[in-house]
Amino acid sequence: MFYTVIFFSALIFLFLLWDVRKPSKFPPGPKWYPIVGCALQISRLRMKCGMFCKVVDELTRHYINPYGLYGLKIGKDKLVIAYYNDTIQEMMTNEDLDGRPDGIFYRIRTFDSKKGILITDEEPWVIHRRFILRHLKDFGFARSGMINGVQQEAAHLLEDLKDIINEQGGKQAIVSMVNLFTVYVLNTLWSMMSGKRYDRKSEEINDLLKMFYELFQHIDMVGAMFSHFPFMRFIAPNYSGYNAFVENHQRIYKFLRKEVENHRKTYQNYDAPRDLMDSYLRELEKSDHHESFTEEQLLAVCLDMFLAGSETTNKSLGFALLHMVRNPEIQEKAYKEIKEVVGLERLPEWRDRSRLPYCESIVLEAVRMFMGNTFGIPHRALCDTRLSGYEIPKDTMVIACFRGMLMNPVDFPNPNKFDPERFLMDGVLKVPEAFNPFGFGRRRCMGDILGRQNLFMFITMVIQNFRFVALPGELPDDEPLDGATASTPAKNTGLVNRVQSNNFVTMQLSHFEFIIIFQLSQVHYLTQYHGIGRKSR
Repeated sequence: MFYTVIFFSALIFLFLLWDVRKPSKFPPGPKWYPIVGCALQISRLRMKCGMFCKVVDELTRHYINPYGLYGLKIGKDKLVIAYYNDTIQEMMTNEDLDGRPDGIFYRIRTFDSKKGILITDEEPWVIHRRFILRHLKDFGFARSGMINGVQQEAAHLLEDLKDIINEQGGKQAIVSMVNLFTVYVLNTLWSMMSGKRYDRKSEEINDLLKMFYELFQHIDMVGAMFSHFPFMRFIAPNYSGYNAFVENHQRIYKFLRKEVENHRKTYQNYDAPRDLMDSYLRELEKSDHHESFTEEQLLAVCLDMFLAGSETTNKSLGFALLHMVRNPEIQEKAYKEIKEVVGLERLPEWRDRSRLPYCESIVLEAVRMFMGNTFGIPHRALCDTRLSGYEIPKDTMVIACFRGMLMNPVDFPNPNKFDPERFLMDGVLKVPEAFNPFGFGRRRCMGDILGRQNLFMFITMVIQNFRFVALPGELPDDEPLDGATASTPAKNTGLVNRVQSNNFVTMQLSHFEFIIIFQLSQVHYLTQYHGIGRKSR
């Protein structure tokens, strides 16, 4: 018995020594402790900084190296963070780092296996990426006609915002800054996926979008508590986020299964495919299709495309809206440009972009603000390799922190300020070389063109037709919220129809602007705090 205790004690001791040993020439970072790694240090820094990406700012001050690489171990996961533009580019173009992470977090979301398009790698990813791009192009994706669908959604948004104003009295309305664009952004991609668009009043789609917004607030791009410490899903399934993660994915798969079943019932193999779902179902009926083509894989692809069509672009629009509410002079300058170039008789179009450099700079600054507080999707080392002179062991998770690229004061002076004019030089658009929010290499975001079209069309359309103003005493905070991706606070804003601008009188008192709206015999007002004085209109 005594020797048994000694033996197992020695095994535990050796395991603990092995667990805290950093690989040779691993990037610098906090000290590792048994079982937890450096999770406790990171947690303390996160409580201090508020966001995981800002924790990396702290790491740059404590572990100085010229390449901006930092090595962590959170629970069982070894993690390397790439911070600078050149290092991120090297990481994303290194084929040895072209894998995606594996583990419970990435498998639970797709039927206990690696499926879909976002988190797969090697041959299945290559085959499905090629298939998806080829068939989406049949329905307009990355074609000249793709912009037509975006412009149609912009027109739907315009009419719906007018309806919202009419529902609230005809002059003004109170709207949410978080969900204002979500359904319309989703429709631009989902219509090619399923041949269907959703109405803003659809309870089912709004519940799903709200559910994903809340889910993304409680996980990181690198995982969750139950993925770093897998035993936690048995000990504390609620606290670790495991139950919510599983239940939320079950809900969306129920929704997606219904969509796929509707397509199966209404599509015949001899018909021309109506959308990507039809194309995939046709592929499944072929006797020689690749083994990675399954109905579960179709559902996982739909999930990934659903997220891609509603997450990043919508969040960027949220940052644009937030900062335009906080800085109304940006709205007015963009409105003046639109009025002079496009006029008020028609909606802005994609072809107007070259003549609307200030509006385009708002788009770029919104993307910078969003991605500058966000991580990329994690990569995985497929074999032992090197990155900027450091050794990266096989299966290490490697992730880009775009904050070092997009929020550094060298390339973007005063980076925390929303300043569209940083992208202009003598009135001409000039994009810094360090601006690469869509990534590099084979893993570069394949929806970047659609995203830019959505951002430009929706931003210019709402500025041409509406004015957003802060509600009395509710100037929204510009501090982003942490999560899988950064988001803006869930605040409301005032929406005012510019068509009614002749009925407006604006007065200034000290640091406050009072917008007085005359409506029949009543007087309504919205108060907006500026911090600096402005000329009366």
